Amino acid sequence: MNRIVRSRMIGNLALCLSLAGCGAFSPRPDPSRFFTLTAFSQAEAVVAKDERNPGGVSLGIGPIKLPGYLDRQEIVTRTGQNRFDVSEYDRWAEPLDENFTRVLTQNLSALLRPERISSYPWPVDKKPNYQVEIEVLRFEANAKQEIQLSARWAVIDGGTKKQLEFKESRLTRPAKEKSTDSSVAALSEALGDLSREIADAIHAIDARRK
Repeated sequence: MNRIVRSRMIGNLALCLSLAGCGAFSPRPDPSRFFTLTAFSQAEAVVAKDERNPGGVSLGIGPIKLPGYLDRQEIVTRTGQNRFDVSEYDRWAEPLDENFTRVLTQNLSALLRPERISSYPWPVDKKPNYQVEIEVLRFEANAKQEIQLSARWAVIDGGTKKQLEFKESRLTRPAKEKSTDSSVAALSEALGDLSREIADAIHAIDARRK
């Protein structure tokens, strides 16, 4: 093998090694997918004004407390009574407690059409007529692709701080298919169901007080 051929072989080998090295350290696409809860549409919330609108009241939403295992960006699935799977790539687009509060606020605003609705904490000089406190116990899909939302919630007089209503809700919704998209859609529907229960309670309380 002459010197020229050997030189070319060595050069080609060096080039291949260089390209392989560059490929190993080149940036790879991020496989993460981001999801968010959604409020129901105005069409889903349409009711006669006299049937549900409490009439010029103000609402305060919060505090809302979620369990610690949901305080993460990754989406969690319950695979057993004492076991969870944490997704490697499917994530919440914003902190779940903020997303939950925002969507609940949108839902109640559409259902009750209050004069003012605020998220906790609100200014001292703008106390709401009714305050809604929620402790979420479960809010996830299980291995059967069934959504579970369990929560204790209370409606409180914003002025006297007297508890006017207390309830524990246990809501389930089936996911239409085995996918994170369907699970998040079903979670949004379950949160809509909870919103309706709270709206009904506030309407009943306000009706009794008039």
